[in-house]
Parts: sequence; C-alpha cells; structure tokens
Amino acid sequence: MSIRITQGHLFSRAQQDIHRGLRGFNLLQQQVATGRRVNRPSDDPAASLQIIPLNNDLRGLRQLSDNVALARETLDTGAASLEDASTLMQRVRELTMQAANDTTAANDRSSIGNEMNQLLEQLVGIANARRGDRHLFGGTESSDTPFEISNTGGTTQVLYRGNHDRLNINVAPGVTTALNIAGDSIFQSRDRNGVTISGNTGARATLGGSGSTAVGFQSLNVTFAGLHTDAPATITAGIEATNAVGPLTYAFTVTPPTLSIGGGPAIQIPVSDTNFVTADGRTINLSVSGVPATLAGTFTARANLSTDGGASTVTVTDFTHTSLPVTNSNDGSVLMLDVTSLSKTGTDSVKHEGTFDAFTVLVTLRDLMRNTAGLPDSTVRARASQMLTEIDGAHDAVLDGLRELGFRSSSMQILGNRVAGLELSRQESLSTLQDTDMSQAILDMQRHELGYQAALQVSARVIQTSLQNYLR
Repeated sequence: MSIRITQGHLFSRAQQDIHRGLRGFNLLQQQVATGRRVNRPSDDPAASLQIIPLNNDLRGLRQLSDNVALARETLDTGAASLEDASTLMQRVRELTMQAANDTTAANDRSSIGNEMNQLLEQLVGIANARRGDRHLFGGTESSDTPFEISNTGGTTQVLYRGNHDRLNINVAPGVTTALNIAGDSIFQSRDRNGVTISGNTGARATLGGSGSTAVGFQSLNVTFAGLHTDAPATITAGIEATNAVGPLTYAFTVTPPTLSIGGGPAIQIPVSDTNFVTADGRTINLSVSGVPATLAGTFTARANLSTDGGASTVTVTDFTHTSLPVTNSNDGSVLMLDVTSLSKTGTDSVKHEGTFDAFTVLVTLRDLMRNTAGLPDSTVRARASQMLTEIDGAHDAVLDGLRELGFRSSSMQILGNRVAGLELSRQESLSTLQDTDMSQAILDMQRHELGYQAALQVSARVIQTSLQNYLR
C-alpha cells in the first residue's frame, strides 16, 4: 500500500519546520537580549521553583541593607548630639573650678551663673535633637519634645515627656537593633544611694534614704509650731522666739514656785514671755501662770517641717517617727525623715546622693553661682568644689550613652558587610539558575538561524504554488 503525499501535507510540514526554527531562534534571541535563560516559568519549571524563593530572599536582603544604612545614619546623628553634650559638660566643669577658686569674686560667680543658665538651655536643646520628624532621645514618643524646662514656685526642673520604648528595626536575618535610646537614661541618669543632712536641727534621713524621691540639694526648714496638748494647763507658748522642739521634761517646785525645763535652771513663776534654757542650751519661750497639780513630767514642743520654703508644712507632734514624709508642694518630691533626734529649729542642707544628673547639676550650679539662698562665699566655694564629683558623674552618663550609640553604629558596619555577603551569595545562585551563557546562546542562535534559513529555502523549493507546475 503506497502513501500519497499531498500538497497540503507538504505545506503543513514545511510550516511546522519554519515555526519550530523561528520559535527556537526567537527564544535564544530573547535570552541574549535579556541576559536571562529563564524569563518565565515555562522556560524551565524546575529552575523556576528555585528562582522564586531566591528573588524573595534578595528583596528581603535589599530591605535589610536599606535598614542598616538608616540605622547607621540615625545612630551617628544621635552620637554627634551626645558629643556636643560632652563638650558642654567639659565647659561646665571648667566654670565650676573657676567658681571654686578663692580669687573669684561674687559678681564673677553671678556671671558664671548666667552662663550656666545658657548651658542648661543648650543641653535641653541637645536632648530634644531630631532626625527628620522624630526625636532621637524621646523613646517612641514623637508628638512632643521629650524634655521641657519647668519653673514652678521658684524651682527649676527639667521634665521628661518621652517614654522608654525602643524603636527596633531589622538589620540582618534574625537581628534587630534600636534606633533610639531613652533620653532620661542619659541626661537624667541617677543612682540614688542615700541622703546626707547637714545642720543643727537633729533631723536625720530615713535609713538609706528609703522612700525619698527628691533630687539634688534641698533645704529643710524646721520651725517651732507651738505646744502640744500634753503640756500642763499652766504653761502656754510665749510670743518670743523658740528654738527647742521635741519632748521636753519639766519640773515645778511649790515653795518657792519655780519651773525648770529640760534640766535647765529653775525660774521663779509666774512669768510672761520668758525664755527657759535647757541643760543642752536650747531655748523655749513660755508664759507660766502657776504651779499645776502634776509637778514633773514631759510635754512636747511641736515642729513644722518644710522643704519648699514654707509653702507647705508637716507638723510633728509624735517624735517617734522614723519614716516621716515631707512633700515639696512645688514639684511633689518627697523627703523621708527620721525625727527621733529632731530637737532644734533651723535650716538644714539636704543632699540626695547619686541624684545629680546633667540637668540637676546645671540647675544647682546656676542657683549656687547666683547665690539665691544668700550663702556665705566660703559655703558657695565649698559647694562648688563638692559639685565637681557630681559633674563628673553626670558627664560619665553622657559618655555611656555616646559609647552605646557608637557601639551600635560600628556594629552596623559588620552587619552591613554580612548582609552584602548574603546578597552576593543569593545573586550568584540566582545567576547560575537564570542567567544566559552568552557565548553558548549566541552560537545556538546562529545555528538556529541557519536552520531557519534552510527551512525557508527547502520549503520554497518543495512547495511550488505556480499553476505551470500542474500543467507539465
């Protein structure tokens, strides 16, 4: 049985050969033009299954690379701000050493105080530094400036309005870093370690300063607040000055009628507004109308305590308290006192050890240099010398923040190199899978072009469409 080759069959076969050659040539031409062997999943389904996750990895690594650049820029900006703060603290120390010198006059110290105030404002400006629309030292709170100077009741404070949240960003696979650092940990770094009270009232701080929240220096004012109800009915407070407070013993005699207070000399009664001196030299002004039924005992001279210049007071009637809170109405800070030894009126100097942060140091030095409390020059110089240690502590906190940001920034270089290495590795893997072998592709394209041209020529000779061929 013979097979008849029809003209239609020849035409169809020639067309298939031409299309096949053209399709192969076009595919190779596309690979050469794009540089990619796999331009669509159908080009190599097996390779495509590996290419898709590699492309996803590359996109993630490029984002990490951008994050590293952002982190390093932000951290370097913060470090530059803290370098300015460090320079400022060095200037504060120079001025304080100058003020502590015996040759520095009061007017010169007042000028130093004015410069301290300018430095305080500059430091607040540094602490409120921004990058773009975000504050560098406010945690994640960006709507308000993190630090604000508050002047209430003659007391200057710098308040922190930020938070302690970290703004984390991915900088390498499985690695995050914080772009920020809470400003109060730098500019308000405190390590409270007790309270020192200097003066003659006998007031003492609660053991270890436990419960106290005040910072820096304070003044504790102790004043006489009259007699408690335990005083004999014949004894009333006089109108003259009294400096004795706390429990006081009394002893009457009938013949002659006398009264002795605290083991001091007996004074003949009745008397009005008369000073009675105790055995330890304290004085209480009393009016005594006569001898009561009970000839001996103890009564209490009450005391008023204040840390805000008398704006608010705490009255002490029970001198057995070992943890009595005295609140400053200006800022709400608390001083916890042991009043078991409180015996005399006066003004004590209170120092909250370990609480002199950068802002507190500047406020304290400003007020000390201006001498708003009217202290003797010798006291001003002595306190200025004491403040040198506090300045160094506050400066160390700034340097600690600078070192922290510097460490994070330098680690970005290492992480950036790591991310770049991973990106290069992924690109190499991707290139192996999808990139065109140009030399081989060009040779194949030339071969397909020759085959395509040959298919055209053969088809032209095999398929004769002229009518003359059918008439032979």
